[in-house]
Amino acid sequence: MLEIFVASLMIGFSGAVAPGPLSAYILGTGKRRPFLSATALWAGHSVTELFVVGAIAFGFRSVPHLHTVALFGAAVLIVFGALQVRNASTIANNSTDDRMPFIVGVAATLSNPYWWIWWLTFGVGFLAMNPSFSEFYLGHISADLAWFVFLSLLVVKGAHILGPRYKRVVQGSGIAMVIFGLYFMISLF
Repeated sequence: MLEIFVASLMIGFSGAVAPGPLSAYILGTGKRRPFLSATALWAGHSVTELFVVGAIAFGFRSVPHLHTVALFGAAVLIVFGALQVRNASTIANNSTDDRMPFIVGVAATLSNPYWWIWWLTFGVGFLAMNPSFSEFYLGHISADLAWFVFLSLLVVKGAHILGPRYKRVVQGSGIAMVIFGLYFMISLF
């Protein structure tokens, strides 16, 4: 089933590299602990995907209370994005930000309507045709991890290059999280 793993890895990269709240969060994590933040964010994202793959494996094809879950996740994104904008100087200079990246990973994933649409259409279809659930899951989350680590490396290098201007990157990524949260809320109705 190596071909399922490789196909899933390629499919995973196509979604991972698309701009979204997870990438925005990584860009705003600061320069001292970006790898810890990225891996905790990835863990939160991966747990949600594990539940979805497991649900598909057991025959679930729809999600009860989807709007409520997505609305709560969007609200969390807005709050964390606003905190990132407010604390941009501290994050950029000291990187003592402890905003629970695992929780952000779960919230950013669950609040993203495109994530739900992708899984309830393509994800279900692909796994129905190729029921290699563990290989698909491992390939998919490997792509996410590779992208998150790559972005973390860019944060470390970019923060040193940008110096004091890195605060603007942190603020911009916080604003992006707020915008994603608001957009996700609006798209639910």
